[in-house]
Amino acid sequence: MKDFNVGLTLYLIVAYYTSTLTYACGGSYLAIPEIENKIGTKHLLNTFHAESLSVCAAECSNDCSCFGYHRDMKQCRSHVICDKDHIVNVEMGWRYYRLSQNGKDCLALYQSGQTCSGVYTIYPGGIQTNVLCNMEISGGGWTVVQNRFDGCLDFDRGWLDYKNGFGSPNGEYWMGNEVIYELTKDLTSSLYITITLTNGTCLFQQYETFSIGNEPGNYRLYIAGQSSGTLGDSIRKALASKSMINGMMFSTKDRDNDSHHRINCADAHFGGWWYNICHDAYLNGPYGSSLWKEPWYPTIADGTLIKETAMMVKRG
Repeated sequence: MKDFNVGLTLYLIVAYYTSTLTYACGGSYLAIPEIENKIGTKHLLNTFHAESLSVCAAECSNDCSCFGYHRDMKQCRSHVICDKDHIVNVEMGWRYYRLSQNGKDCLALYQSGQTCSGVYTIYPGGIQTNVLCNMEISGGGWTVVQNRFDGCLDFDRGWLDYKNGFGSPNGEYWMGNEVIYELTKDLTSSLYITITLTNGTCLFQQYETFSIGNEPGNYRLYIAGQSSGTLGDSIRKALASKSMINGMMFSTKDRDNDSHHRINCADAHFGGWWYNICHDAYLNGPYGSSLWKEPWYPTIADGTLIKETAMMVKRG
C-alpha cells in the first residue's frame, strides 16, 4: 500500500508538470498533447537553439502564442498558431505548449512574479494585447492605457483608431477603447493619471473607481469614489460646470457625442476624448502646442507646459 501511494504521488507530480509549467520569469504554459511528435511550417515565427524548455518559453512573446520544444536536439519553434490543422508533419521528439492566458492585465502579471516595468502581452476579455505595464507606481500592477512623451504620434484621429488603438507600447500609444472597456467593465478598476511638466515637475491624480461603457453606449466615462493627488480633480467639477466630463460619451472628429450645440469638440481640440462643453481635463491634444488648451485646468493651462502624460488602470 505504501509503494502504491508513493507511485500515485509521483504520477500526480509528473502529470501536473507536464500539463502546466511555470518558467523563471513568471509566465506559465500548457502542454498541447494532440500535436506531439509533429512539426508545422505555417505561422512559424522562429526556429532557434534553446538549452532548456524554460529558455524556449521565455522567447515566446508578442505575436507568439505557442511553441514547440525538442529536448534531445534542444531546438525551439515559436508559432502564431499551434493546432492539429497546422502542425501536421510527423517528427518524433517534439512537444508543444500554449501560453497561459491568465495574464488578463498587468496586475495579474505582477501577482505572478513579473515585477519589472516593461512591455507585456495581456488578454483582457480574451483579446491579445501588447501593453506597457508599470510595476513601480503606487503598489505596481498598473496597465498603461495612454502614454505620451515626445509628440511623435498624432492623436487627432477618427473613431475606429480610438476604438482599436494606435501607436506602440514601446513608444506613444492609445490602447484602444474596446480593450479599456474589457479591462474596466467589472467596475473594480482605479485610474492613475500622471503629467510631467517640461520643468521636471511630476503631478498625479488617482481615482478610486474608473470604467468606460461599451461601443453601443459610445464608451461612456464613469468615475466614482475618492480622488487624491497633486493635479486636482478636473474630471469631476461641480454639477453646474459645463466642462465636467464624468458621465460623458467618447467623441472623435468623425463621431460627435459631446454636449456642445455649435461645434464638434473633438474636431475643434484636435483629438478624441470624453467632451462635454468642452472640457477641463483633456490628455490627447496637440503635443507641445498652445492649441492644446487647458489639459488640466486650472493646474495646467496649455500643452506647451507638458512633457509626458500617462493614464493607467488597475483592478482594486
